Amino acid sequence: MGIIAKYKTAPCQGACPAGVDVPRYIRFIRAGQFDLALAVIRERIPFPAVCGYACVHPCETMCARHQYDEPVAIRLLKRAAVEKGNFQVPLPTAAPTGKHVAVIGAGPGGLTAAYYLAGQGHQVTVLEARPQAGGMMRYSIPEYRLPNDVIDREIAVITDRNVVIKTNTRVASASELLASGYDAVLAATGAWVGSKTGAPTDAAAPIIDGVTFLEQVNTGQEQSIGQQVVVIGGGNTAIDAARAARRLGAAEVTVFYRRTRAEMPASPDEIQDALEEGVQIEFLVAPVQINPDSLVSTRMRLGEKDQSGRPRPVPISGSEFTTTFDLLIEAVGQSADASVLNLGVNANGTARVDHQTLATDQPGIFGGGDLVTGPASIIEAIAQGRLAAASIDRFLGGTGVIDEKLAEGIEAAAEEPAILGSERTRTYTISLTERLQGFGQVELGYDEILARNEAGRCLGCDIRDFSVEVDAARCKECGYCKEVCSLGIYEPTDTFNAQGYQPMQAVNTDKCVGCLRCFMICPDFAITIAGN
Repeated sequence: MGIIAKYKTAPCQGACPAGVDVPRYIRFIRAGQFDLALAVIRERIPFPAVCGYACVHPCETMCARHQYDEPVAIRLLKRAAVEKGNFQVPLPTAAPTGKHVAVIGAGPGGLTAAYYLAGQGHQVTVLEARPQAGGMMRYSIPEYRLPNDVIDREIAVITDRNVVIKTNTRVASASELLASGYDAVLAATGAWVGSKTGAPTDAAAPIIDGVTFLEQVNTGQEQSIGQQVVVIGGGNTAIDAARAARRLGAAEVTVFYRRTRAEMPASPDEIQDALEEGVQIEFLVAPVQINPDSLVSTRMRLGEKDQSGRPRPVPISGSEFTTTFDLLIEAVGQSADASVLNLGVNANGTARVDHQTLATDQPGIFGGGDLVTGPASIIEAIAQGRLAAASIDRFLGGTGVIDEKLAEGIEAAAEEPAILGSERTRTYTISLTERLQGFGQVELGYDEILARNEAGRCLGCDIRDFSVEVDAARCKECGYCKEVCSLGIYEPTDTFNAQGYQPMQAVNTDKCVGCLRCFMICPDFAITIAGN
């Protein structure tokens, strides 16, 4: 197979914090070459299976297939690559450098950094306070979404690279590790401090924060939750806590969220699964007072946008109501606490670092993952781990180049994508009865045929090149082109043509995938699109 010319970075790859070459591995899946697909994924991340099961898939939000029908199921295809491909990909090794690195925290960020630093020849020891490695992947995501054996298998690949992981090892000071003989230290302890609603609360109320609740669930601790559970929050932690409560026997689980479903930060798929499992969601509701066995809440309406860009919820006077509960779970957010490692701390508890290098103000000590960003996603933590590894390698005298070529010089043949209107390939789930009987995996992955069919929907944006031009003299600034293009190609100019109109212009032509929607809707026939 010859080399396929790449014209550009596809939108999906650009949206991936770790820069996974999505179109390339999908082409291998389409060709039935799952080993090579897995190799491509592993070039950028050490957790292909974890991401295949539980990634928030920002790549799919930018998939150009939106212009035709539905985005490609990129996350599920990653999972297919892992399940159908050879997991034991040969990994390159470098000569030992004699440098020793300590990584505090065995979550996705810390383990990613350890993996790549070991690949550069450094001796890496990961120090983890909890009994098992995995961080939030293991202790915060229930097994019905991310099975523990998947995490174990991925961590085994990391330890096979001579990374030493010491569990039940709590670190009090990053600088003390440096003084003890390590050449560099990475602090990546995550964001484990659960936030409170701020509502006045009776000390006798049975309350637990979402992170602690999920950790107790995932470690098999006995839970006494009663029949009525109320969850406050709208993120994935809130939804996971609600779904876990149903599995633990709660007859009535209600989530209160202060905005509408459109603003809810939890994954739409997870929200839908929760509703199917009997979780009730009350939107535009906020807590006012927490009593020993009841919650007083108020109805809300949406006002002006706040700093986050979302509409601010405003209480509706006189709309208060009371809900009884046996357990209340506060899942309104979580935060980091870098002070426990004696690091410089920002106002929100995150570590103070140079965001270009992740270096702290103490030479040789770096921060990464949620400890720097605040609570984020697995793929964002992986990206932080990559950046930390590159920076630490440079600090230790290396090049800082950690990219690995595991499928170099091999390509799958480019083929025409599935036609307009081809529906996304659906996957199946276990029955509702099975779901509520335990924590078994809910979502079933693709078999080989389904995976190859779905891979056939990929447009191959990286190898498709189009030129787009707007005839400014003919354009009457209707804006239809901008309206129908989700790829951000069109913007108005700041000049006027001879007819007095402010014409549109094509400013991001490299994003064009040749769908011709703008061409067909233009009433002035002012757009020209040509394939190169």
